[in-house]
Amino acid sequence: MIPLEEALRRILDNLPSPATETIDSRSAHGRVLAEDLTATSEIPPFNKSAVDGYAVRSADISTPPVELRCAGESRAGSETRGQLGLGEAVAIMTGAPVPRGADAVQMIEKTRRSADGSRVTILSGVRAGENIIPEGSEASTGKVVLESGRYLGPAEVAILAIFGYRQVTVFRKPSVALTATGDELVEADQAPAPGQIRNSNAPSVAAQLKLLGLEAEYLGIASDDRAQIKRVILEGLRRDVLIMTGGVSVGAYDFVEEILREAGLEIIFSGVAIRPGKPTVFARRGDRIVFGLPGNPISTFVSFELFVRPALGRICGLAAAGLFRVQGRLSLGVGHKSERTSFIPARLSWSQDGWVIDPLPWKGSSDIIGFSRANGLLILPQDKKAMAEGERVEAVLLPDFWQRLTR
Repeated sequence: MIPLEEALRRILDNLPSPATETIDSRSAHGRVLAEDLTATSEIPPFNKSAVDGYAVRSADISTPPVELRCAGESRAGSETRGQLGLGEAVAIMTGAPVPRGADAVQMIEKTRRSADGSRVTILSGVRAGENIIPEGSEASTGKVVLESGRYLGPAEVAILAIFGYRQVTVFRKPSVALTATGDELVEADQAPAPGQIRNSNAPSVAAQLKLLGLEAEYLGIASDDRAQIKRVILEGLRRDVLIMTGGVSVGAYDFVEEILREAGLEIIFSGVAIRPGKPTVFARRGDRIVFGLPGNPISTFVSFELFVRPALGRICGLAAAGLFRVQGRLSLGVGHKSERTSFIPARLSWSQDGWVIDPLPWKGSSDIIGFSRANGLLILPQDKKAMAEGERVEAVLLPDFWQRLTR
């Protein structure tokens, strides 16, 4: 067995180089930018008003209240014409261009307009530049506004639209194949025979992949038969990534690691000093990588989050794709007898004093029902046999933490 940190290092050191592709910017949400993008124009493209009110010359209203002549109106989308003269004001809307000659905008709440609309009284003074967003103050032409490696969320997609980028170069998503192994497994729509169970690992991993924006090609269940497992592995190696669940432990019918070697793969590691998830295997052949995850549902889930997530995130262009770690106060004492780092299902919540971490009762690495209540994982280091109530501890947030927080 190797430590968790060493396993992660070996995975990241053995990933294929990320590839890129050019896509329509309208489908760019959730992707990672593979090029620097610059501003194609000044933003804003003109001096614009930050409020509804009146554009004025600040010198005209230095001793308020001051009555000015209403010389027109500037609306969003309009073109400014003429020059604001001495003793004049122009009604202006938020986002509208500031007329030439005006150097400030007074908000409408600090004005009073005459009944006939021809005059406006400015009740309070303003400084030059107040309530005006200067031309080019948000971005100037040629300035980098989105760097390569930036995750494209809603704000970034808006920036693409602002500067007219109809196509962008992003990191390509890897193709992923998924299979589960074991004579004991049947599909979810089948009735298990005595000694059999329904396959929950493949749907779980497929859902975890979707949280990364990836779709898995499901290759079905492979029985504990060498020839069938080899066929599935060779089929999976036609994709960038193959994820297998089960068959990686030391049982008499756990053939996966042996068959990976027969198929020409280099085993980068086999076995990690964690609980659950000890039998995790990572292998590589050229630009193809294979993850062999344990067969118990929670072991599969945890191993995916600790190893597969950061690996696939990196291939997709993310600099940091692992689970987010936080520190908080332990609500009750916990202990373990394992010589490995333990990841214990927990419920995290926020209080005035910071994070509170509540360990959840569970019945081992097959208890996915108990695990489903968790929104995080308490980390119990291998060199620490117990942690006391109130002790400051570390935990990781599950990728759908915020959705689970509301339950």
